[in-house]
Amino acid sequence: MYVRPEFLRTAALTIAWLMVLSCLFVLLSAIVPVIPWVRLYAISVVPNSTSWFFLWSIAALIVGLLANSLEQTRVASALATTSAITVLLTAGVMLHILYIAESNGARIDLVRALSLRELDEGAAPDETRVYARPQGEPLSLDIYHPDKRPGTLSPAMVVIHGGGFVEGSRSFGSANHRWFADHGWTVISIDYRLARPDRPTWNLATADVECALAWIAAHADSLGVDINRLSLSGGSSGGSLAMAAAYAGKDRPPDPTCGPHLPHVAAVVAKVPLIDMVGAWQDAGELGGQQRFYLTAYLGGSPERYPERYAAADLRRAFGPGDPPTLILGGADDPMVPPEGAKDFARKAAAAGYPVRHILFPYSGHDFNTTYDGITNQALLQIMAHFMTDQGAGPTAPHTHLVPASNRIASRHSTAPHG
Repeated sequence: MYVRPEFLRTAALTIAWLMVLSCLFVLLSAIVPVIPWVRLYAISVVPNSTSWFFLWSIAALIVGLLANSLEQTRVASALATTSAITVLLTAGVMLHILYIAESNGARIDLVRALSLRELDEGAAPDETRVYARPQGEPLSLDIYHPDKRPGTLSPAMVVIHGGGFVEGSRSFGSANHRWFADHGWTVISIDYRLARPDRPTWNLATADVECALAWIAAHADSLGVDINRLSLSGGSSGGSLAMAAAYAGKDRPPDPTCGPHLPHVAAVVAKVPLIDMVGAWQDAGELGGQQRFYLTAYLGGSPERYPERYAAADLRRAFGPGDPPTLILGGADDPMVPPEGAKDFARKAAAAGYPVRHILFPYSGHDFNTTYDGITNQALLQIMAHFMTDQGAGPTAPHTHLVPASNRIASRHSTAPHG
């Protein structure tokens, strides 16, 4: 079947135009977020797919240049010009994200960044155990074991999933859990009681995290972990619970049915944690209504109705002398948890001399690392590993190509001492 060259040229130009215009529109929506609901999509896609945008714009540029060399037309010339602008724009965005990654000790594999694997794909725990049954509700934890010599102990990394306090699963991010296990950590991802319309969990969820910590300490020998090298990690609501358990847990004994004592937490890593809950309730952004739904479920209602609950949940009040070094990772344009709360927290910690480090990824929203091999998730894994290792909560014989602390560059986005 004969296909006319004019048809092929028109089809190639049409496809190239669609590719470059879609890239340009999404990029501009992330860089200059003026269209409210479009920016929500853009700040989720751009940090996870910048490398693909770069390839698409390069492909469109090649099509435009080839078409223009065969027959100079305004359509082909405009495509080449638009594609060149998009290539430069995409390169600028990607280089900015890479700069944040590299300046915080991460080394990014751009070929790997083209993978579309999600955080939950291709990983499963080695075992699952029930650690508590409050009011008959079983709470389990998934354990990812490292490959280590018999008789040796590994650091413990306890992970608390997100989901607005009302949803989510301990299996979320399982590919990341396996990465840390492959690099020397015993990763323990836990359940906690989720809020329901008839059950706010503002005084239950943190207790569940503390119960899990006490259980881990009591079973450290069978788990093969060094309880003195324990870190807490969580994302979104899980990040808030990680910080709350690490800061407030030292002030009260655990439930004796969980274990006799709470272990010392050597480091806390929180991704997009909700720190200022009153400010989140008052936020007038696109997702303010959804955030108020989560806060109502977690705390029972508004700050006006339950001021004492909001005060108890305010992490800025809980943090103080002797609390573990904390790393907070966030998206600079997060519409769900605006970064101002974390900025204020880190700024006050710096003024008081407390070890809090705050890193923001540009052009990024709440879910800025959902692609496992994406630039942002590669950076996240390495930055977290460096931080925990620097705080004495990493493998004694690293399994990873971690860059020594002495060779790393301090980030200009770090608003407080490293710790």
